[in-house]
Amino acid sequence: MIRDGAVDKTGRNRKSKEMENWLKEFRQTLSALGIAEGDIVYISSDMSMITYQMMKYYHVRTKDEKKAFMNAFVDTLIETVGDKGTLLIPMFTWSFCRNIPYDIRTTKGEVGVLGNWILENRADFKRTKHPLYSFMTIGKDADILCEMDNRTAWGQDSPFAYLHKNHAKNLLINVTLERCFTFTHYVEETMRVPYRYMKDFHGTYVDEDGKSEQRVYTMFVRDLDIESKQVTPENCLDEAGVAKTASFLDNTLKVVDLAAAYPVVEENYLHHNGDQWYEFPDYVIAKLNGKTGGQTHPDETKI
Repeated sequence: MIRDGAVDKTGRNRKSKEMENWLKEFRQTLSALGIAEGDIVYISSDMSMITYQMMKYYHVRTKDEKKAFMNAFVDTLIETVGDKGTLLIPMFTWSFCRNIPYDIRTTKGEVGVLGNWILENRADFKRTKHPLYSFMTIGKDADILCEMDNRTAWGQDSPFAYLHKNHAKNLLINVTLERCFTFTHYVEETMRVPYRYMKDFHGTYVDEDGKSEQRVYTMFVRDLDIESKQVTPENCLDEAGVAKTASFLDNTLKVVDLAAAYPVVEENYLHHNGDQWYEFPDYVIAKLNGKTGGQTHPDETKI
């Protein structure tokens, strides 16, 4: 007789087969969205719906079962891009801005559980250096990304420039553009939009070897005297032909071609007051020779 809550060998095999089918459909959806071997993929995710499905429908309950599923999920992403591809999972955190020491080995991200789970459970991933906008990364270009020593978060020597120049794809899993399309900040910094300015943040940085030192990093921050609200229509990049969306088992996946998206975002800032990204009740982006100009707050640093 099987105890209540226990699963016999037949049950375990059934659970395993059901999970394999889920992962197979996940991979097929990735393929339908154009993610293939050799791709560079930046993954923005909310794992709550997937975790709920695993618990409710596939009875993934124990710590070991959850770990097995997460490993299989991450492995599916790795296998999809193959040895010639590269994955990046965001580990963005602003604790350094709050004078909290940053340790590249242990400081958790504030943008979802996937990156933090990888940090704690996958020794095959590496972490990029910037204490505000770092990534867990694996694959062909992982060493290149981790050697970057960019001071400013979204500059031309940062992983965001790498994503742009190398035609990376942003895979959004159960998250919206409004919440997670951080690439817009790279466009803003490249354009030097006038409602942002460069600001230094000083703090304690602990490197891979455990060495602690004082460092300075920079972010292109918003001028808070200018009232704004983020208002991003979810289908704006699909309509522009630079993104595709698909669903499977109540999960929504979107893939954005970042190189193709750059001029779409830029054009909106230049000619439509950035209305696909922000609502400015009392502000119009200044223009100078067809480009943004008239910075509203002086830089507080020199890059």
